[in-house]
Amino acid sequence: MKTTQYTIPRKIYLLLVILLLTACIKDDMDECGTTRVWVKFDTSMYTLPAGEHHIESVHVYMFNEEEQLVHQWQGSSYNYAAGEQYEVPVDLPPGTYRFIAWTNQGEAYKTKQAPRLSDIQLYLEEMKQGIYTEDIPDLHYGTLEKITVDPTQDHEYTLYLIPNTYRINLTVTSLPEGNDEDEYLFSITDNNTRYNFNNRVIENQQPYSHQRTSKFEEDKLNASIRTLTLHGNHAIENIGKEDTGDRSPTLLFKNNTDGTELFTEDMVKIIRTAYATAGRQVDFDETYEFNIILSFDANMNVTISVNGWTYNPNGIEL
Repeated sequence: MKTTQYTIPRKIYLLLVILLLTACIKDDMDECGTTRVWVKFDTSMYTLPAGEHHIESVHVYMFNEEEQLVHQWQGSSYNYAAGEQYEVPVDLPPGTYRFIAWTNQGEAYKTKQAPRLSDIQLYLEEMKQGIYTEDIPDLHYGTLEKITVDPTQDHEYTLYLIPNTYRINLTVTSLPEGNDEDEYLFSITDNNTRYNFNNRVIENQQPYSHQRTSKFEEDKLNASIRTLTLHGNHAIENIGKEDTGDRSPTLLFKNNTDGTELFTEDMVKIIRTAYATAGRQVDFDETYEFNIILSFDANMNVTISVNGWTYNPNGIEL
């Protein structure tokens, strides 16, 4: 596996190696300890889109107890579906550390580097006019605290990844006849492009939109969009807790030929309302694919279905 290492200065590194060897050499080299760190993406914990969530690279940042960045490492693709183990080399002096992992950094996802954890950010590279017409890459995050490096003891840790991207499948049926040749536009607009290294959305960023155009095929319009996190508190310590950090992404559907807006609403509220109508509660930390169907009648009243749960918004305050 091809990797890229970012190391501390050579003189300091050599001194640390000497100290490590001195610490573990006693009567027998077998007394030297090791620290091993594994990255794992456990797909059984999530409802994911089939065939998605590819991991082309894993970038791991290592911080000391003072939350200073002391080392970083980049590894190549991770085939979690094949049951591979993904090991992170630990070339650190004795101490206690925190590891943070992000996947698929490259052209789309960048980091704002800084010496301290609290100042480092990950962000989605801005596209021209803030419009994304193709899918952004999948994004995953993981963190593990209190990793001990001790040359006299063996330690083994597993760093679990969680998804940060969702698949939104959009379908429109039953539009009034007469506009079958027109082009239609689906748009999802949000401002969740920047994250701190605890995986929380940094607010007050410029809005951007995912846009797809579609024409009728077999009496339906279809589009599929990959979005970033649908709630702001996507940190690992919040997994399984009550969801209180919803985003407010706007879902827009319009006739792109004549410019007529046919539907616009808060997409997360649509999802929550559909589930609640069926007596269910959606879990954005578990479900990462949502199939949204808009069905219009002759008067352009709409019925909405999300993952099979259907409701009529007339009289329901979204």
